[in-house]
Amino acid sequence: MLSSQRQPKPRTGVAVRAQQSSEAPASGTKQKLAGAAIAIAGTAAASYLAQGHSIKDGINAIEHTATSAGPAGPFIFIAAYAVATLALIPASALTLAAGFIYGPVTGTAIVSAASTLGATLAFLVSRYLARPFVTQKLQGFPKLAAVQSKVSEDGAKVVFLLRLSPLVPFTLLNYALGVTEVPLASFIGTSWAGMLPGTVAYVYLGSTGRSAAAAGTGNFDNVKFGLYAVGAVATLLVTKLVADKASAALDDQSLE
Repeated sequence: MLSSQRQPKPRTGVAVRAQQSSEAPASGTKQKLAGAAIAIAGTAAASYLAQGHSIKDGINAIEHTATSAGPAGPFIFIAAYAVATLALIPASALTLAAGFIYGPVTGTAIVSAASTLGATLAFLVSRYLARPFVTQKLQGFPKLAAVQSKVSEDGAKVVFLLRLSPLVPFTLLNYALGVTEVPLASFIGTSWAGMLPGTVAYVYLGSTGRSAAAAGTGNFDNVKFGLYAVGAVATLLVTKLVADKASAALDDQSLE
């Protein structure tokens, strides 16, 4: 005797619309969260500046906190650097400060970790929370639109060259790359490698300021300071040469 089996009912238009409406809020929620985060960051920055402070004041406060926090100082510096990157604040002053506070070797290690962390966080926000918003904003920047196209074709190579070249500002590039198809692991590796020469140059330059301060108090050999200064100039020249080569390679990729 055959048992009767209930056949699944075909999905009606109402059911389909119900599922679509349940999916839409999830995407909408992400966009609202991203928008809220951006609004909060913008409001906080505007409030800080409205009180008569400047970005320089903020950097000085970070330096003071990092130097007075003992062993936790480097971690505070890394966190502050990452937040500055997310907020699209140029981090070159913080990079110089790292050289002044920690010296060339430790400073380079700290900034390298901080810049990679900040870049990765911005990349993830762009890819998973604010993609529509970022995509819309990029339409006003033809170079960034070209970046999206070339990264889709050549991936890691273009990301590496972009990190070496000053063609696109560091903080903007993080968000722009988030809406491309480059894999996260590739983004992290090539970004770290591409940012390293500039990091070394700026940190070394900052460390010469530390050496100059020590020389002014008689605690540093003037000959050593001279070597530091020559090394800083040489590092900057090499970094510029590398950046020019990278820009030329990007020009061949039709990004300029």
